[in-house]
Amino acid sequence: MKRKVNLSEITAKEPLKVKTEIQPSVMKLPEEEISKASPFKMEVEIQKKPVGYQIKGHVSGEVELTCSRCMKKFSHRVEQDFDYKLMPTSEITGGEIKGSDLDIKFSDETVLDLAEVAEEQVLLNLPVKPLCSEECEEVHYREWEEEEGKEIDKRWEKLRKLQNKLKKE
Repeated sequence: MKRKVNLSEITAKEPLKVKTEIQPSVMKLPEEEISKASPFKMEVEIQKKPVGYQIKGHVSGEVELTCSRCMKKFSHRVEQDFDYKLMPTSEITGGEIKGSDLDIKFSDETVLDLAEVAEEQVLLNLPVKPLCSEECEEVHYREWEEEEGKEIDKRWEKLRKLQNKLKKE
């Protein structure tokens, strides 16, 4: 499985096409957000341009996330197309950023690590607020309510009073 591409070997006449599988162990995925991940299938086409390269492709796989409401683990499918220009840093100009500038990445590296490309695309595909389902309801915690045979933790007393006050308003 090809993971790194030597950009200097790509000619302007014919784009390089790569189909590969990236193992999550070679990616820097945030452990606090992603519990587990499947290997990611990736198709990439790299075309040399007069200045820089055009990178197009698709990445797919699955990650395990934690629901922000109920705290249950759930599987999230990653299906992400990408298309951006890879330009040398010498092409960076000052001034205002235009909408067309958002699909440009700058690097002077001669080797493109496909694991980094996959990692970036997976992170861009993660939901801001992960939910196991649209119907998921928030869990109502009972840390401060007296349960049979359990003592109330005194640290929650102020919070319990505040909650009761807010319910009355």
